[in-house]
Amino acid sequence: MTMPEHGTAWHDARYDMPVSRQLERYDELAAKDASSRARIELVARGVYDPVRHGAGDRPPLTSAEHIELLALAESIARTVRHPSNVHHALLAGVTWADIARVTDSDEAAVRRDYRRWADDQYDLNRRFPDRGMTADEHAAAIARAAEGAGDAPPRTGTSADPSCGR
Repeated sequence: MTMPEHGTAWHDARYDMPVSRQLERYDELAAKDASSRARIELVARGVYDPVRHGAGDRPPLTSAEHIELLALAESIARTVRHPSNVHHALLAGVTWADIARVTDSDEAAVRRDYRRWADDQYDLNRRFPDRGMTADEHAAAIARAAEGAGDAPPRTGTSADPSCGR
């Protein structure tokens, strides 16, 4: 499946693909790009051998394929870097310091992003009651984000919070 060449259609189309298909297509394009670049490099060095390296033509990626590769990379990154992963980690007992370290961020930024995500989940729930975070789940998430952050009030218990970004 190839993404449309121009306009914003590629932006919308990439979200219609399951992440497993996005990864397959990304790998396909990345391999094609690497193969083309390798052949160009071997020819430039004067060491290209059609018997050893294959005689088939390896055209470079088109502009549309480069755009698709970038779009897929961004979509995959956003999918696997979803804020609900932070939520699940917190519920499992992972510390803010650990999350900041593995995300190459600082605690304040991680907490801020988590609060923003929780607010969005609460807004979603207010519009669609079967999705997002309820008022109680939102309050627990905001308390979780504030816990241990300076003069913030301490969290008053744990929750088997099922909200996980529904």
